[in-house]
Amino acid sequence: MLLKFKILKIFFIIFFTTNTNAITFDNIEVSEQYGRLTSHEQACGIARDSLFDKARRMASGYETISSESTNICKFSDQESKCDLFSSSFHSIAKVQIVDVEFLKFADVSKCRFSSAGDNVFEATVKANITLKKLPPPPDNFNFKISLNTNQFISYPTNKIKLRKNNDKLNITIETTEGMYVYVFQWWPYEDNNSIIKIFPNENDKVNFFNSKVKHTIPTSQSLRKYALRVDFPNEEYVLDNDVQEFLMIIGTKEKVVFFDEYKFTEFGQKLANIQDFVQERKSYLIRKRDY
Repeated sequence: MLLKFKILKIFFIIFFTTNTNAITFDNIEVSEQYGRLTSHEQACGIARDSLFDKARRMASGYETISSESTNICKFSDQESKCDLFSSSFHSIAKVQIVDVEFLKFADVSKCRFSSAGDNVFEATVKANITLKKLPPPPDNFNFKISLNTNQFISYPTNKIKLRKNNDKLNITIETTEGMYVYVFQWWPYEDNNSIIKIFPNENDKVNFFNSKVKHTIPTSQSLRKYALRVDFPNEEYVLDNDVQEFLMIIGTKEKVVFFDEYKFTEFGQKLANIQDFVQERKSYLIRKRDY
């Protein structure tokens, strides 16, 4: 498997619009390398996602990663990659992309292809992008989130019978007001770059949590129905001995209808359209158990 990596060629001019929360970056250019098994269309999609991700991180001021994420990355086999994932995920709920103008290259295309070596190719896109910062959560509307640990152990994919013994992930939540709670998971090592809703789910449907009471996910009523067990990914996706994954916990005053899955950019746009919500992001490592 060819591991993708970003070559960020960034040439931009910053414009502040009359809306003090809006900012425009002109001529952002991003290139992504890919292998011969990836189609041109897929490569362009990956490059566009990288472009949006870069713009969000720029607009959020390269937000400082939490000390929790920094400490987790120190234990990772790929610390720099871990830091990049953390900063990308931490910016998603800070800003919203409101306008994109893809620019044409000299060959009139909006996605340029070139060779980067033996069976290695490069897709390049550039655009003018306008974003706006999202408002802070309401006063006195908040929650406290904790995980049972931030490092988990999982058997490799070829140990099928043992994977039922993989570590369990448990979430504890304490709210200042009654709110609806939603939990999403992001696996940055997968090419589809999707964010998956893991709570509420078919086995655990009640997601309104009363205030000043410690709640757990899975909830106490559903502990016998399911468990959130970590699962080390297939070697198709990762060659390292550990991977970083993320949770986004959302609390809302009103009930919100979420899809089960979102693309990274779509998820940010969904959050931008929600009134009165609070969010917290948690990252953790999964280590492969060696035998």
